[in-house]
Amino acid sequence: MRTSLLALTAIAAVTAGVIGTTERESWRPNEIDPLATRALPEPETDVVARKGERMTAADILPAQFVEVSQAAPAAPNAPPQTPAPVASKPARPVVDESALRYFAARGDTVRLQAEISRLRALYPGWEPPADPLAIAAGSDPQLDAMWKLYSEGRYDDVTKAIAERKKTEPDWSPPDELVESLRLATTRRQLVQASDAHQNDRVVELAAEAPQLLTCSEVDILWRVGEAFARTDRQDRARDAYGYILQNCHNPQERLATIQKASLVLDIPHLDALMRLEQTGTDGKPEFDAIRTGIARTLVSRGGTDPKAVVPQDYLTRLSDEARRTENAEDSLLLGWYFYRRNQFEPAQDWFRRSFEKEATPTAAQGLALTQVALRDPQAAENTLYRFRDATDETRATYLAAVANLLALDPPKIIDNAILARMATPVVEARNTAAAEQFGWYARSLRQMQTAADWFGLILTWDAAYEPAAYGLALSLDALGDRAGVARIQAIWAQRSERIAHLRDPRRASTLTPVPGTAPAYAERATPHISPGGFVLAEAAPAPVRTAAGNPPAEKRVRPRGCSAGIDLSRIAPIEAVKRGWCLMDLKRPLEAAEAFDRALSAPIAATRQEAAYGKSLAYLRLNLTDKAAVAAVQEQQTPVRAKQLQVAILADRAVGAFRLGRFHETIIALDQRSRLTREPQDLMMLRASAYRQLGYDSEARRILQPLADIGNSDAIKALYDKPT
Repeated sequence: MRTSLLALTAIAAVTAGVIGTTERESWRPNEIDPLATRALPEPETDVVARKGERMTAADILPAQFVEVSQAAPAAPNAPPQTPAPVASKPARPVVDESALRYFAARGDTVRLQAEISRLRALYPGWEPPADPLAIAAGSDPQLDAMWKLYSEGRYDDVTKAIAERKKTEPDWSPPDELVESLRLATTRRQLVQASDAHQNDRVVELAAEAPQLLTCSEVDILWRVGEAFARTDRQDRARDAYGYILQNCHNPQERLATIQKASLVLDIPHLDALMRLEQTGTDGKPEFDAIRTGIARTLVSRGGTDPKAVVPQDYLTRLSDEARRTENAEDSLLLGWYFYRRNQFEPAQDWFRRSFEKEATPTAAQGLALTQVALRDPQAAENTLYRFRDATDETRATYLAAVANLLALDPPKIIDNAILARMATPVVEARNTAAAEQFGWYARSLRQMQTAADWFGLILTWDAAYEPAAYGLALSLDALGDRAGVARIQAIWAQRSERIAHLRDPRRASTLTPVPGTAPAYAERATPHISPGGFVLAEAAPAPVRTAAGNPPAEKRVRPRGCSAGIDLSRIAPIEAVKRGWCLMDLKRPLEAAEAFDRALSAPIAATRQEAAYGKSLAYLRLNLTDKAAVAAVQEQQTPVRAKQLQVAILADRAVGAFRLGRFHETIIALDQRSRLTREPQDLMMLRASAYRQLGYDSEARRILQPLADIGNSDAIKALYDKPT
């Protein structure tokens, strides 16, 4: 006789808030032995292969939590034991059925069925009475009152009532059924609380203390145990927890929910093993057909944040077909991020464009712009993202990167003055040195030296230690014939920049000293003028003076040293590109550094590629391009220390970005992932508390804020007294 799902117990109904009507069939203890042990299958093993077997609590819990009773060895020379006669019919066990009568009298069929299931598990030979109401009414009103408190979920009151009665009646003892029910109820409540607080190891410990909870009548508990295993990197155990439900339980809605929950936390091989436990529905169709597209959506979404997650082609095809059929902007967006994370920029651009054309959101615009930059079309990226540039911190950073890339094109691209003007405003507002520097070099390429000097001077008012801007200013002033201005720059930078010191005549550098109390000329310059007419287009630029031979006159220049001058990266060796990348990082030129590191990724030596991927990721982090930093971090395998360092930084940036976008669930997920790697600092703890409050979990927020307030964190103290919004 096949076993089937038992009703959810009364305690699960109270603590988890989930009560479902289930089929009623017998439960055979010899088929589900809580103390049985069995070797767990490997991840690729098909769980269905164990045909005819039933999973037990021991299949779910780690071995160290399962106690296996050992029979005592026989004494030496002991006479053989005579087998006990087999009774023709087992005697009916003595069972306290008062709870059955109480639930039946109240008409509570769900709790009545759960109590029957519990008693069958405790007493294998016991069968429930045909009419629970026919059970003789108890002559113990105090005990009936305790059962009433128990049925209402008031477990602390039950414990208190037992203690008070034992004081007045020292010889009285509560029925074993009540004691055991109370123990399980308390354990269940503690397990749910630990699960809600993400205390995953505690969840497993509590489940080990009460394997009776790991049954079909406690599907919510099995889900929580499965998630706890998955969150602690025990994928085999998590698969077995979910697999227990699919092998032993038959409620269609719970089976569907099990697969959906498993898809959120299991890797692909373990999820595939569960999918093979699929049964045929009453309509003759596979039972999981209705949620296969949803699972594909979940897996592709996960692949959009984890470049190492390989989604099987059939899931990609299913979601791609669904996105084309329904023209769903969100599905197209998921596919765009999936391909973008794998540097497959052309299909990523196609999906981002589909999403953007259907629903022009900041996220779709950002994804499309990133692919356009990656495909060397920064002008299209600027145009795509301009109206969304201030939507989020990420779109702003991506827009500024597009501006810098557009201005840095070689040879320079002719850009309309109106476009230049609209790009300049957000650059100045953000005080973005990378894009502002490119404005300066772009102006020089158009021979607009005064405009270039204005840009470089403006950068130095933001960051007086930014050497590339000082160098660009010196070059521009020199081209304008401002010898005094060049001298002032050289005097300030002579000890810090060799290329500035030797800009014209190195013999003069030692004789130049700054005038005491006088600010450099560039500090007084106004914001660059970039309204129409501020730039002269290349066609209108004055023609260079030529010699009789028709060639421009040769300039006497000192050969550039270090990484200051621009070079063709394709002509240098990968190891030199790495050195140049770190040099540019020291000069606070992360955009150029990322390009140099990218060149070094073609190195034949693994160590060089590893260094390049590390540097490229740091460069993108400095540019606030978190997504690109995450991609760069996995282009080559890093040492454990570096991998952890990058992941911690990326997850912190991702949590902050998600919070600013109002994606509070994603904020918690990112912080959870980061907390597994390193201790959470106080500012991120405050961020977590704020996210919980935004989600309506005020008790969780207070649990975080109170310890911070106790150690004097003023923000936490203030937050504790603020009313949740």
